[in-house]
Amino acid sequence: MEIPEDAARAGWYRHGPGLDAGAGTAVLAAHAGSYVTPRGPLYDLPDARPGDVVVLTGDDGSELRYEVETVEQTTKTVIDWSAYFRRDGEPRLVLVTCGGEWDAQRQSYDDNVTVTARLVGS
Repeated sequence: MEIPEDAARAGWYRHGPGLDAGAGTAVLAAHAGSYVTPRGPLYDLPDARPGDVVVLTGDDGSELRYEVETVEQTTKTVIDWSAYFRRDGEPRLVLVTCGGEWDAQRQSYDDNVTVTARLVGS
């Protein structure tokens, strides 16, 4: 999965489901921000709470609604991505951005914030 360099855009895991709500996990990831774009599309992700609703809207206006189940902040060096990139099972949505402390020397945050949500309807 590639995360666009432009912090104003999110990347979508191409092997997961699209807006068809197929089986498996749709994964979207974006930078928290940059000097050019101080607030990326997932900047507020650390504020998400279980029960919050995330709505994905297609170009044709169709919508999928997901309910947040978990919000995790994990050190980038220990995260196990295999749990998130699934091509089977119930439709899920995973949103990922940077979080934690900014390390100016590495020009990176120490952690990732990962939100997992389940499909609740369209």
